[in-house]
This record gives sequence, structure tokens and C-alpha cells, in this order.
Amino acid sequence: MKTTIRLTLAAFSFMLTAPAFAQQFSSSYFMEGSMYRHELNPAFQAPQNYVAMPLLGNLNIGLKGNLGIGDVFFNRNGKTVTYLHPDVTPADALKNINDKNKFILDVRTPILAGGFAAWKGYNTVGINLRVMAGVHFGKELFDLTKNLQNQNYNIGSAALMSQAFVEVAFGHSHKIDDNWTVGGKLKFLFGAARLNAELQNLQMNLESPNQWRATAKARVEGNVTGLELLSKHAKYNDETKNTKVDPATGERYGYDTIDDVKLDKPGLGGFGLALDLGAVYDFKDLVPGLKASLSFIDLGFIHWEETHVIENSGEEFVFDGFQNIRVKDGNENNKTLSNQIDDLGDRLQDLYRLENKGNTGGSTHGIGLTMNVGVEYTLQAYDKIRFGLLSTTRFHGDYTWNEERLSVNYAPCNWFDMNINGGIGTFGPCLGWMLNVHPVGFNFFIGMDHTFFKAAKPYIPMNKNADFTIGINFPFSKPKKASNS
Repeated sequence: MKTTIRLTLAAFSFMLTAPAFAQQFSSSYFMEGSMYRHELNPAFQAPQNYVAMPLLGNLNIGLKGNLGIGDVFFNRNGKTVTYLHPDVTPADALKNINDKNKFILDVRTPILAGGFAAWKGYNTVGINLRVMAGVHFGKELFDLTKNLQNQNYNIGSAALMSQAFVEVAFGHSHKIDDNWTVGGKLKFLFGAARLNAELQNLQMNLESPNQWRATAKARVEGNVTGLELLSKHAKYNDETKNTKVDPATGERYGYDTIDDVKLDKPGLGGFGLALDLGAVYDFKDLVPGLKASLSFIDLGFIHWEETHVIENSGEEFVFDGFQNIRVKDGNENNKTLSNQIDDLGDRLQDLYRLENKGNTGGSTHGIGLTMNVGVEYTLQAYDKIRFGLLSTTRFHGDYTWNEERLSVNYAPCNWFDMNINGGIGTFGPCLGWMLNVHPVGFNFFIGMDHTFFKAAKPYIPMNKNADFTIGINFPFSKPKKASNS
């Protein structure tokens, strides 16, 4: 468990990007044949009744961020090394690092899901495993660990968050009249775990070769039932601040830090509720073929039963870390990549000087709200082609992002449709596409929101954004065109 703490702290300094899952598959928003459009707008109705293949009904694997694998890993003499390797110059290591770096992970994996027409509308049910995570940090942290100089560093802030929960959702879409279709979804949320780590106002004075001084305000909150943080005494480099005395040993120390983590009888960590709300309006009386849609997804919260806190005082202190840090990859002197990460984590742990505050009780937190705004137009001369413009904004504090996407959709028959789309947003430009086949008895779709053209071994995309979506479902009614969008 010590390694887990070290990796969490090391994430403030650099991001080892890895494959993740993405919740929203935006390429499907304007595709009438998609079974899962209700996840983007609960007013949308699928063209058939269906049940999903467990775990594979809607699987999306991808990356979202403005820092890619190719920005922190390099090829030197045929070997893959990190930016800390001595053969990677400071100029090469920092040339693709942004002033503000952000990485977002959002998972929704269906365990059970289905949809059916009843009660004068369309209904959906689902049990989904969800994981949300994000990290943001500035360029100065990379500069500090790679190009250490006798100077002042103003790092600013950095943060890491994650939460995991199970979602049980019930949705209903209803056509009010020839113009309006509205929908809603009620979600019961069962929390498993949550972590939020924040580093604020980190400043380091390294001008003196003999003594470094630093200030950093850090706080880590963990919401896990049955978690116990085991403490140990820690000393300051400044001996005058080691004022506490252990009555059992007479040892003088400065504070209690985290020695290990124990998880005893884990259980449900929290409970919450959320709503999805959506509407579609058909302007057919004014402009035939024109429709507009609006949705709010994940309007809700989770109340966590336990909140375990570790933090520091934010006072200035003497710091001697980042000296003789391991920087070689490979087997030489056992200085492997894992050793390097552990070593960096040790230095950062000394820098943050986190003190165990124990369990502070329950706390309530939002899960992040997504807003989708869509406008689409169906050609009147050839109604198999439709154009759509989608604006997506995710509101989640420091992890907020936005994307605008234009798509062209083609449905030559009632059991097959496809599209190609492109857009721009917080994480740069994107190119997406989707193919969807849905005759009676079988539905298969495949596509990408962010197409990638270059990958490293073993098939890891080098792009800052990349994903791959695939799904298998079993429709049990004849396909038809959706009546609302």
C-alpha cells in the first residue's frame, strides 16, 4: 500500500497516461439507429426494444487530455524511456508540455441494460459500473524534476481526483405532441470509493546550494468504508521543529505521517441520487426538417459515510529532496522504471509532509454535470442524410471541459446508419465516425470519437486523445425510425 501512496503523490509531478474508458460516445448523438442515445439525452428513443450483452453492450476504450504518451515517453537507442532519462535533454523533455495540463477519465460500463416501448413512451433500465477520475498540473512540476536549478520555482496548484460507484438507472421518454418530446432518468448511486488530492501554492526557493526552503499546502481526502491510515513518527530536516515526544520511546519528532494503509471489512462507502433531464423540439411547422435538443446529465450527488484526511500546515520548511534521484530505465544497478517512480514518490512525500488527521466524518460531493445542446437538419430533397451540430460541456470544477462537434449522418435503410464528424474543444481537434447495424435480433456498432493514426507497442495510441467504441445488443422488435430525433 506504500507504493499506492507514492504513486498518488508522484501523479502531481508527471502523468503516465494509459488506456482508459470514456463515458459519452458523442458520435452517436444524431444517429437514429443507436440504442444508447438515451445516455446523451433521455428524451431520445431507440428504434427497437433491446437487451444488452453484459459488459459488451457499449464498451468504449480511450484517452482524453492535452498530454499524450508521446509527450512523456521517448525512444532512445531502441529503448522506451521516461522524460527523466539522462539521454533526454531538458529541451526535448519540456517542448510538448503545456503550461496547464489536464487528463480526464470517465467510465460507464453496462452490467445489465435494456430498453422497451410501453406506457405511451420508451423506457430504459440499466445497472452500470462508473469510474470518474482526473488530474491537472502545471509545466513547472516537470521543469522542477527534470531541470533542477538553483532558482525559485512557483509551481502553483495541482490536483488528482477519482471516484467509483454503481449506478442503477430508470428512464422514460414521452412524446407530448407533434413538436415536443421530453425525457427523464432517475439514478440511484451506490458509492464504492472516492479520492481527492489537492496541492496549492507550492513555492520552492532553491537559490542556496546548502539549504532549500519550500511552502506547500496539501490536502488528501479519501472516502472508503473500513479504511484505516496507519501512522508513524516523522522528523523535520529542521531539528528545532521536532518538538513532539513519544512517551514510550522518548523519541523527538515533528508530526505523524502515513506509514501504511489497512482496509478492514470494506463495504458501501456512500449513497446518492442523480437525474438526467432532456427535451427535443421539432420545428416542422416553421422549418421542416429542423430539430433542437437539450439535456442535462448527472445532476446529482453522493453522500460518503467516512472521510479520511491527511494534510499539512502549509508553513515554510527546509527541504532536501530531489537529490540523487534515480533517472535510468533498464536493469543497470536495479534502477528500473518502478524504482524511479518510487524514488520520486519518496521525495514528493517528504515535500508535502502530509499529517494523518484521521476520520473526520461524512461528506457530500457532486458527481459532475454534463450539458448537451444539439441542432440537426434533415435534407428535404433526400431525407436519408442529416447534419448535426453538438455542443458538450462537462462542469466539474478544475476538470471542466467543452467540445463542439459537426456531423454528417447517412441512413440508407431502416436497419443501417453511419456518420462522420469532426470538432474542436478543450483537448484540441477531433475526427470521429460510427457504423451501426441493427436488424431484428442483432445489433452491432463500432466507431471512434477521436480517431488515432499512430500507436506505440502494444497498440497504445500516441495521440493526446484517442478512443475505440464497440457494442453488441439484441433487439427483439422490428427496426423503425425514431419519432423524436
